Amino acid sequence: FIYNKEANTYTCPQGQTLTTTGSWHKKTGRTEESGYMYQKYRTPACKTCPVKDLCTSRKGGREIDRSQYAEAVEENHQRYQANPQLYRKRQEINEHIFGTIKRKWGYNYTDLIGLEKVNGEHSLIMLVYNIKRSINILGVPNLIAKLKAWNSPYKRKGLFLIKTTYIKLFLSSIFFKTSQSKSKISMA
Repeated sequence: FIYNKEANTYTCPQGQTLTTTGSWHKKTGRTEESGYMYQKYRTPACKTCPVKDLCTSRKGGREIDRSQYAEAVEENHQRYQANPQLYRKRQEINEHIFGTIKRKWGYNYTDLIGLEKVNGEHSLIMLVYNIKRSINILGVPNLIAKLKAWNSPYKRKGLFLIKTTYIKLFLSSIFFKTSQSKSKISMA
């Protein structure tokens, strides 16, 4: 089936034209935000086509769905065809990470909702992956030694200010809670 962008139609191997009504349909996903829009393409010529059984088992004939993202998918496919060794290299380097996280660890979905929260959850799982990978490569004693020998690019003064500010806030919150509970006791 060949897509004709100008006419917004498909042509089947028998030379018949599949057209769309122009209506967009929503393919829903797990959540309200996920999913995508698509158009349906059909032709009435399927009903009398001599090779219909080779093409589809659907009584009404062949129906093609075209996603709103179809052009991007086609462009990606062309890039892959032009440079397949680059994509294989990418699979060797990147894809196994996500396979491990999804299949071996069972991280198939996020528990939180909202981009900021999902990014935080994803960052945590990637941090855990990186730590486990470092332990597998270096071993625990070597990893600890490297962390102790690490020279931080951040100024120690700034880090000291952050620590002392945090400690002051923590102590003031404890003091505030203690003084509140004492005042409640004295009122009773």
